[in-house]
Amino acid sequence: MAENRLNSEAGGWILTMAIGSKKIRPPVPVAVLDLKNLARLVLNRPEPDGLFWSFTLNGERILGSLFLIPYWRGNLPLFCYTKVEAGEEPKAFLAYRSIGQEEAFFSNSGEDPRYVYGAIMDIEDPPEFLLKALKSRSVAPETMPIMTKARSMNVLVRTMLILSEDGATPPIWSFKDSGSQILGVITPVFDYYDANALPVFLYVETRDEPSGGFLRYMTQNGREVTTFVDSINEMRYFYARVVRLAHMPLWPRGQERVGNGKQKGGKRSGARG
Repeated sequence: MAENRLNSEAGGWILTMAIGSKKIRPPVPVAVLDLKNLARLVLNRPEPDGLFWSFTLNGERILGSLFLIPYWRGNLPLFCYTKVEAGEEPKAFLAYRSIGQEEAFFSNSGEDPRYVYGAIMDIEDPPEFLLKALKSRSVAPETMPIMTKARSMNVLVRTMLILSEDGATPPIWSFKDSGSQILGVITPVFDYYDANALPVFLYVETRDEPSGGFLRYMTQNGREVTTFVDSINEMRYFYARVVRLAHMPLWPRGQERVGNGKQKGGKRSGARG
């Protein structure tokens, strides 16, 4: 069997593990703050891929979903997960709605048309590739996206408007770092030389946490207006979903962030030219 090695073409992001004759690379683990934020990430999309893994690890119930983003020479798999609160037991479905009022709860029925439903796959023993992912809280420096600081929140939403396709937009990731609140979106630049997608992490730093799960945007009287809201109401606005995280591994904590994408402590690989 061939020796495990870093996958240089995908940015060398994590050691592969061999199972029989197949090599399975663990996804990048992204810790989501709570159940509602996880539901907003997975189920608030035009065509939600609502499949959740549910299992117990070290006495805690884990609920998570695999999420793909275009990244260097392929898609980067993220395992976005949260810990279910004590006393709350997952059922057959996770029900979610965002129109008028945002709700997320477990249910054994999927019949109410007001809600979108995600199926919960309750398993006894989680596969090794997920266990490997959850044991790591960091990725190799070469894997980091290209950090680019925006001048204002309007820049983030304006960029997402251009990136939206058939109503689908990437999420705004929100997390804390060194006393600041980071809000950012990974914007792929497709077909860049021999890279499938050049991942640019466009972000802003603020003092305050987002006050709602959505960022509402419109242009009015020659100016841009952005507001955090708790649900989707008036359809004349553009809405971007905000997903709050407990931990974001694709962020160079304690390292220098500069506009050319180089982070202190490592050289980038994976996209040549």
